[in-house]
Amino acid sequence: MSAAPRKIPILGTPVAVVDYESAIEESCRLAGTARPAAVAASNTHIVSLARHRPDFGEVMRRFDLVLPDGMPLRWSLNAQGAKLTDRVYGPYFMEKMIRATPRPWRHFFFGGTEETLRDLVTHLREIQPDIEIAGTLSPPFRAWNEMDEAEFARTIAESKADFVWVALGGERQERWIVDNLGRHTRGVFFAVGDAFVLLAGQRSFAPAWMQRTGITWAYRLWQEPRRLWRRYTQFNSLFLFYTVRDALLGAPRGRSVSGKLPSIAFLGSRGVPARYSGFEVVVEELGKRLAARGHEVTVYNRLPHFGPPQPIWEGMRIIGLPTIPTKSLDTIVHTTLSMIDAVWRRYDIIYLCGVGNAILGRVARAAGMKVVINVDGADFSRKKWRGFARSWLQRSEKWATKSADVIIADNATIVDRYEREYGMRPEHLSYGLTVRDEPVHCGELARWGLKPDGYFLYVSRLTPENEAELLLKAYRETPDPLPLVLVGGDPYEHAYRRKLDALATDRVIFTALRFADAYIELSQNARAFIMPATIEATRLVLLDQLGMGRAIIYHDCPATREVLADAGIPFGPKDPVRSLAARLSWAKEHPEECAEAGQRARQRAEHFRWEKVLDRYDRIFRKILSPTAS
Repeated sequence: MSAAPRKIPILGTPVAVVDYESAIEESCRLAGTARPAAVAASNTHIVSLARHRPDFGEVMRRFDLVLPDGMPLRWSLNAQGAKLTDRVYGPYFMEKMIRATPRPWRHFFFGGTEETLRDLVTHLREIQPDIEIAGTLSPPFRAWNEMDEAEFARTIAESKADFVWVALGGERQERWIVDNLGRHTRGVFFAVGDAFVLLAGQRSFAPAWMQRTGITWAYRLWQEPRRLWRRYTQFNSLFLFYTVRDALLGAPRGRSVSGKLPSIAFLGSRGVPARYSGFEVVVEELGKRLAARGHEVTVYNRLPHFGPPQPIWEGMRIIGLPTIPTKSLDTIVHTTLSMIDAVWRRYDIIYLCGVGNAILGRVARAAGMKVVINVDGADFSRKKWRGFARSWLQRSEKWATKSADVIIADNATIVDRYEREYGMRPEHLSYGLTVRDEPVHCGELARWGLKPDGYFLYVSRLTPENEAELLLKAYRETPDPLPLVLVGGDPYEHAYRRKLDALATDRVIFTALRFADAYIELSQNARAFIMPATIEATRLVLLDQLGMGRAIIYHDCPATREVLADAGIPFGPKDPVRSLAARLSWAKEHPEECAEAGQRARQRAEHFRWEKVLDRYDRIFRKILSPTAS
């Protein structure tokens, strides 16, 4: 079973990037969970209404899956990179779902008249003779009281239906499902609008050409002009208005669009998509998941190297601004320009990447925005910083305690140091990871002449604090070692790279930066991943490698040991060069033990899944935005 589908907000409603096949697969997955779930086939009427009425917007964000029922929704998703070839039209989805779920799947139908339900069941038995109909219920045409609702719930629960199809009309059916979901312990509830009367043959479908061109609404208006003219005039206009308005001015900041979900801007990283390391990966992985949950997310990219891939990417709004591309000025100049823009746009939360940007938090707070600073370890102690830059970073730690509403620290060592030295305790929140169970084959091994399980892997920027030099010295002392692959680079460390080149043997391969499938294939097939650095921080690459399920050999230190527990193979800390050389020799001679270490790493990875991290962030955001937050 594949992962849950990506979601992209359209006018504030998270709409799933799915086709018919993946929507059916996800619905079956939801039916197998130990809780009830909600799925809606939604069109422009529904998403416009959700934008226009915040209370209904909150209803729609409680659905597990919102299908792109209308062609305009498909076009909106594709404008944000979805690449869908068709919409997921509710009546067609219902037919395909019925065909795909014969016995023992059980279906219940709620809504419509007795005649409609009778004709519907006849049609469904024709397209799926092996259908298991758990029950039908035509509710009374009047306002329902609590006794009615309890009786409906009892009837549905006693049917033991896996899928409950609900047709009560737009808005009413979505509200009913959300209001009554808590009465049930299982089952997937589908809001499918007029699917019952269409599939029952009581009303005709729009011609195929009208469906393809997105004017099904015109056919419906021709069928029932007196009933529908006001709805289509209002909500088609609202959809166009909000879409154009947001394209020109950006979606409104604050919680007016998304109910209780705040708008968030990421400042201080190089940008997305991630093609460097560190914070770029955090911003991409965290940002796209927050956007999928319904947050309005903005990321500031550095021009020209991290120009916006498109105005909206993975649900995140991308704004590109220039910088001065030198090691000392690159980050602070770009973050300053980004903060000036952010003050004008007024987000709810500013997420600052890196403690060196902490002084700008005061600007954001003065403008009425909340500030989260991810401090990422003892930055000032890194070997690449000297003089004024090191002094600035050290002072920035204290500034962070004064200018942030919340400081995020990725491991306990940093939390303890801030509490000891500055008298405040940051939120201890590690980064997340993606488990890579599916093998990737893209030709990367062949490109470098590598064999599966036949090489060691290093992945990091080639800077002094990442200790590639230590690794190469140990490698030179290892008799007849496996090939060593170094993935990474750095535009500012030319002298250090020359030093590494001088240490490298003919069995060392420098690949430069590798991303996406190339990086995954190299990681999934290594005998072991080597991490020689001892930085006081949780390394993103370390978490990523946990999700690859390969052995990890690491330089023993508290921060890394906290992440790996017993899932890694330590070396050092005394005489690290000789200790690492011994580990490399051992790993070459013991492939079975390395494979077992890889299995332990894969098990440990379960502690760091991104969804758990997102739940923590949601709690943090609610805390700092509450009226009692300091």
